[in-house]
Amino acid sequence: MSKTLLIISGSAAAAEAARAIKALGHTLVVCDTDPEAPAFAFADSCLIADIWAPADCAAAAERYSRKIRRIDGLLCLADAVMTAAAVSERLRLPGPSMDVAALADDRLRLKRAFASAGAASCWHAAIVTAQELQRAAIARENLVVKPVERRGPAQDHRLSSAEDPAALFREAQSASPTGRVMVEQYPPAMRVSAFVEAGACRMEGRAEWQGLLERAAAALDLRDGPLTGEIVASDGGLELVDAAPYLAPDSIFLDAAIALATRGS
Repeated sequence: MSKTLLIISGSAAAAEAARAIKALGHTLVVCDTDPEAPAFAFADSCLIADIWAPADCAAAAERYSRKIRRIDGLLCLADAVMTAAAVSERLRLPGPSMDVAALADDRLRLKRAFASAGAASCWHAAIVTAQELQRAAIARENLVVKPVERRGPAQDHRLSSAEDPAALFREAQSASPTGRVMVEQYPPAMRVSAFVEAGACRMEGRAEWQGLLERAAAALDLRDGPLTGEIVASDGGLELVDAAPYLAPDSIFLDAAIALATRGS
């Protein structure tokens, strides 16, 4: 049966998922701040709102659902987890709870949760001053400086000899709602898509990744829904760079995500 689906993110990566959703016969609403977002080409309706501003997206989605066409389900195709939770809560749709989203959004807190669940992570640290970041840049390689909260890939900067650590610190600090900055070792990683059903984790990729993704889901207390992780192989074994409850645009679990998103509608 045809449903009206809202997807968060109109990026080029999301455009292929948007095309697939349309091919399944669904009505598609796309939310993005960029009026030229590539996924808008496949949308029946476009919502112009900042996907990193949960209240703005939730208000836009509610207006659309109330005044134009009822939205039956939500798919988040970027790691804007707080926005996904805010929209699903406002529209009373299946989606990540605010508690799960708040944990996933605070990347320092999330790292601690991973450690408690037995999922090893790459080196990371809170950074309070630009001088601390400069010292870390001297001591380590493959570093990324970022706001503690998820604010999109444009706000996560890889350090190089050509970059000014002090300027990157200030930029990350200004992007964080709480003024918090972190740095982490971020070697080239493998992105892994998974889907959690009643606490059981299905995934694509190597069998040895299964346990790490299951521990990530347990750390998030994610019982149902998509999970996207990044894993790196190190000398000490596998390390979890990141994991968050959103659907990677190229995930093989699109059909499962749609079924969950529209459950009960």
